[in-house]
Amino acid sequence: MKKKKQIITILTAILCIACLLTGCKDNGQNSGKAPSEVLVLTVGGEEIHLSEVNYYGLSFLNGLHMPSDTDMSAYYSQEYPTMNDALKAQLLMQIRQSKILYLKAVEQGITLSEEDEKKVKELVDEYRKAYDAARLEQLGLDEEVLTRVYTQMQMILNLEAKLAEEAESGEDVSYGTIDNLVFLTIEVDENGNAVVDENGNYVSLSREEQERQKALAEEVMEKLKNGEAAEDLIEEYDLSATSGEIHGTTESLRTAYNLKDGEVSDVLLEDFGYNVVKMVALEDKDYTEKVNAYNAQTAAQEAVKQQENAWFEEFSISDTDVNEEVWKAFDLQDLL
Repeated sequence: MKKKKQIITILTAILCIACLLTGCKDNGQNSGKAPSEVLVLTVGGEEIHLSEVNYYGLSFLNGLHMPSDTDMSAYYSQEYPTMNDALKAQLLMQIRQSKILYLKAVEQGITLSEEDEKKVKELVDEYRKAYDAARLEQLGLDEEVLTRVYTQMQMILNLEAKLAEEAESGEDVSYGTIDNLVFLTIEVDENGNAVVDENGNYVSLSREEQERQKALAEEVMEKLKNGEAAEDLIEEYDLSATSGEIHGTTESLRTAYNLKDGEVSDVLLEDFGYNVVKMVALEDKDYTEKVNAYNAQTAAQEAVKQQENAWFEEFSISDTDVNEEVWKAFDLQDLL
């Protein structure tokens, strides 16, 4: 009996030494508590436990396409001694911002539709199928935790959709389209870039070459007026590097060329050469619709971004909101 007790004592000592040598940490994963019981931080009274932090950490690393053999202990910078420190700082900001947006969604009465709830369930099912069940259990990522996370994420998406819908898109602008065929009178390099001298001025072709380019431009002008297609002429005269379809606002095209639909300009002399313009459509409805839709979407995205940044700046955040002991022990290496 005494011998057995000695063996147990020796094994215990060996385990203690191993922990000292390998830096065993108690971040809650091995504390005897379930990850869903280990508080990591709070944001505006919203408690975030280790299970949820594990979810965000996994998603964060997957988004970075981090190789499984990455050494998180590698040196990163003076501010963040290791890669683990640097990435944890980014992860903490991401978690805080997500929670701030969720709280704003709650504040503004954002809810989920039946379709949203169905989508959340599908996402939870897909996630659980994508990972080993034992691994999910170890990290505390059960159905309840995943449902909560995806519900909050969907509420954030609904909040952003609401903000985008309320954003001012600005005044629609009419756009037109021209075919522009250009015959250069300046030198270009092998990449098609204009060659300039020491004063930054274009380097002109010889007078004979310029006259030849003008003659070709006049020839193309007549062919365009006779109904030949601009794209065919661009190919025939090897103008693909300089010519093609160009879009501009209806007002700018009207001012620059004063052409009606289908009309062809005279040969125009520009700083870079001779060009001939055919007015395809002074008011191109299809292109106008696409551009205005894109501009409206961009304006909405910018409005959402500005509002979210304003929320982030005004929201009270303190380092004391973090359970320092647990957060210090949390290691992204464990999630690879």
